[in-house]
Amino acid sequence: MNALQKIIIYIKMSTKAIFDKPSLQTLAGIIKFFPAWWRHLASGRNSISDKMPWLSFGAIEYLKKIIEPDMQVFEYGSGGSTLFWASRVRQVFSIEHDKAWFDKLQDHFTRNEIKNVKYEFIAAEVDHRNVPRQYGNPNDYVSADENFNGKSFELYAKRIDEYPNEYFDIVIVDGRARPSCILHAITKVKRGGYLIVDNSERDYYFSSFSFNKSDWKKIEFLGPVPYVFHFSKTTIIKKINAIEKL
Repeated sequence: MNALQKIIIYIKMSTKAIFDKPSLQTLAGIIKFFPAWWRHLASGRNSISDKMPWLSFGAIEYLKKIIEPDMQVFEYGSGGSTLFWASRVRQVFSIEHDKAWFDKLQDHFTRNEIKNVKYEFIAAEVDHRNVPRQYGNPNDYVSADENFNGKSFELYAKRIDEYPNEYFDIVIVDGRARPSCILHAITKVKRGGYLIVDNSERDYYFSSFSFNKSDWKKIEFLGPVPYVFHFSKTTIIKKINAIEKL
């Protein structure tokens, strides 16, 4: 793909983003992050070597400002994001459903002596419940991906339940069965902490939830994403602490 074709794609995606979320923030992000988007399309660049999450650039910029070195992070879905967090926080708890990807990333952690990541493989199980399931229903634990028809991600989504309530500074939902993961993540986020949901332009992720404005502050970042041509939305929701409520 030549440079002109890439620019045309960016213009098309920008137009759609402004139509979907018309705001100065959207327009400013489209302009501001074009150079970064362009650089990350270069041959040979990838999320692992760059230690870069596949979130919108606006969200990545915001996270870099709020990350503290003593934080504990839990993530559904692993990759460059895991390396991003591991280089910035005290401890990362990450789960992965894909065995081949898990083995590859585990090898990377070992070779590079990354020791602050607790990494677990949790596969989807056969769903023996003989009733229809809806991927938008958090209590059904199913994925919208047809490759996982007949599979349940209940163990995967519930893994975070092993930890006390309000234990994590940040929980990232960027894996499978995301409504189910959100359901189990909400109580595990500390006061003053953050719940991050990627690709949140998919409305069904939040259709079962109501984040009370007195307890949660939602920020949405719609725009370009590293390494890909499409735009996406990352939603960051802060659980408001007692001082902020005053």
